[in-house]
Amino acid sequence: MRVLLVNPSIPEFFYNEEFYLPSGLLYLGAVLRDHGDDVHVLDMKTFRPEPGSDFNAFYGQALQETLDAFEPELIGFGCLFSGCFPQVLELARLCKRSRPQVPIMAGGIHVTIHAQAILTHCPEIDYLCLGEAEESVVQLVHALKYHEIPACIDGLAYRIGDQVVVHPKQSYIEDVDQIPFPAYELIDISQYAVDTSQWYNPRNLTFDTSIPIISSRSCPHRCTFCSVHMVNGPRWRGRSATNVVDEIEYVYHTYGQSHFSFMDDNCTLDRKRTLEMCRQIGKRRLRIQFETPNGLSIRTLDEEVLDALVEAGLVRVSLAIESGSEFIRNKIMRKNLAQDKIYEVVRLTKKYPQLYVKAFFIMGLPEESHETLEQTRRMIEEIDIDRVYLQNMIPYPGTPIFEQAQRDHLLLGIDTAQLYRDPGMYMTNWDRFYIKPYQLSIEDLYAFRKRCEPLLNRATRLQRPPIAIQEKVTRRPQGDEVAPRSQE
Repeated sequence: MRVLLVNPSIPEFFYNEEFYLPSGLLYLGAVLRDHGDDVHVLDMKTFRPEPGSDFNAFYGQALQETLDAFEPELIGFGCLFSGCFPQVLELARLCKRSRPQVPIMAGGIHVTIHAQAILTHCPEIDYLCLGEAEESVVQLVHALKYHEIPACIDGLAYRIGDQVVVHPKQSYIEDVDQIPFPAYELIDISQYAVDTSQWYNPRNLTFDTSIPIISSRSCPHRCTFCSVHMVNGPRWRGRSATNVVDEIEYVYHTYGQSHFSFMDDNCTLDRKRTLEMCRQIGKRRLRIQFETPNGLSIRTLDEEVLDALVEAGLVRVSLAIESGSEFIRNKIMRKNLAQDKIYEVVRLTKKYPQLYVKAFFIMGLPEESHETLEQTRRMIEEIDIDRVYLQNMIPYPGTPIFEQAQRDHLLLGIDTAQLYRDPGMYMTNWDRFYIKPYQLSIEDLYAFRKRCEPLLNRATRLQRPPIAIQEKVTRRPQGDEVAPRSQE
């Protein structure tokens, strides 16, 4: 079967692009290719419309040209983040007008959370692959090949007449080493090249992009604001150290890439695996640099682990602190992260002059108070690291925080019936709040953010080495960088 996989562009309302290879689609392309299907990947992020042009028309033309040339028998859209769904829907409509008999599927975080509403209100989309989709998409393609009804496929949602059928994802791949590497050959990596002259590059390596690596899936913890387990399952599953480094080595030698981004939700959970990955990177003489955009669990870090990571090539690390208040962090968020451990790990990072350190904080939970906010401000001031991101709490559907806010009428300006198609709540920004805390007014939250601005805008520590330390610049800089990590 000829399968076209489409990755939407980054929405224009983002402050800056996250210009990564579409790993999810490349994984699907790999398993479909291994089952004998003909796969083509169309990544809208690699196109550059002129400023002021009609973006929908521009991307629509690119898609139409691919439809005409490839003549797909199945079209699949990736929708990693909710902000991308409006373009997915627009492009799906174009496909239906152009090829009404060709079935359309979609997958990703957004469609997994909003499956029922999407199939109810969006007739352009026929199938949804929920959560981890390597197995379900192969089963769907098999059913379509032989004109079978795709009933009882785990993690598949579809319509029969006017009835929406949703099979919640129940089964996840246990031996993730058996999943083939992303099908890098389905894209032209040179199209992802960007100006890296201002990237933080303490090893002075030559590279033109950062290759995303997914070394494990899901997270065993249940932070009340996080929806990752709804998509990737309840259990953490890690690839073996050898399997991970094999992929890095393959990309390093085949494509000449030396910069990598570990996109895991909990990369360092398995201490032994982490140390072995670092050992193998050194043993194979891979001169690389890597970063952890989605944040590392501070509980998994100590001096031995940090020594190994930095020796292997870690140059930018993100720490998931979330709150300076132990009450908010542990009782409300359920992070189970001690105050002393935070300060211990931050102190350890400062022994590595080549390590750029970032931290994530979230403000505006229902139980937030003047006292808890002040504790967060004080911690941001005291840890004195290179960059701090203070995000406004976003209540994602299906999380305990969302259910609490909805139950207690704390949601602000959110039409819950329209969340499946409205990207407004998913804009990563600093000037809107989505929850009214019990004890605070919205004016209180704005005032606190203003107090924190001098700390958040602080560029680097004074004792940095004489290296041009800047956040990376992508194709269309649009102001301040958005933290690569999303609460989603």
